[in-house]
Amino acid sequence: MIFAPKDLSELCYILENKGDNYYILAGGTDLIIKIKNKKIVNYNIIEITKINELKGFKEDDINFYIGPLMTMTEIINEKSIKENLGSLYEAAYKLGSNQIRNLATIGGNVANASQSADCVLALFALDAKIKILDSMENEKIVSIEDFITGREKTILSQNEIIKEIIIPKKNSINIFNKIGSRTGVTISKISCAMNFILNEDGKKDTRIFLGAVGIKPVRAFDLEKVFANHDFKNINLEILQQTGFNEIEKAIPERSSKYYKRIAIQGLLEDMLEELISYEK
Repeated sequence: MIFAPKDLSELCYILENKGDNYYILAGGTDLIIKIKNKKIVNYNIIEITKINELKGFKEDDINFYIGPLMTMTEIINEKSIKENLGSLYEAAYKLGSNQIRNLATIGGNVANASQSADCVLALFALDAKIKILDSMENEKIVSIEDFITGREKTILSQNEIIKEIIIPKKNSINIFNKIGSRTGVTISKISCAMNFILNEDGKKDTRIFLGAVGIKPVRAFDLEKVFANHDFKNINLEILQQTGFNEIEKAIPERSSKYYKRIAIQGLLEDMLEELISYEK
């Protein structure tokens, strides 16, 4: 059975009364694969694409607010995201083909919590918050780090959905990059998101996360220390690369893929440092 609520009130009613065996359909890029691979059977669908309250982008003096139904194409075309949230823009731009970007939603990217989800990695670095709505129309806000608990696992209950993604508005430089077998089409083999918040005293608050190296994005504290209060042009590339090598060794000591990823991260970090230096010119 397929339900197609037209607003949040109708959605909440369905969530409260529909039973347990259901799946939310937004873009459908991940759900369709699960159905084809018979990972889910005997299911009901709640198709939410008509709910305007879950669409769009807005901002105020404190935060950016992203509706979970925003597609990757809409994120790419949003001027304020490109100018202020460059890491999220790049993650969306490098996700899949044009056809996938036209369908895939940021809410789906977050809710599916794939270990290789590019936008999720950017949102971790941006210190995003997730607003959750339950079937009784109660709301709560949690950090994305608390929202995603593991590979394809979140704290969402059966009667809850993502209502909004909230990103604090900061004076920052934030970037994203990844390596795949065919960049822009395939799932990331390794990825990195960096966010440098520029304080009035000239110091930087740094958040760096690595993707596709754990069950969820991994914070690279040692990489953050390399950047601590240094101009980008004064960063020692060899130290940066060796630190990245060590971060991979810590994150996946037992996986055979570590041998590739330890080398790949060094090239990725070199490219990202070059990009960061360009911001200082």
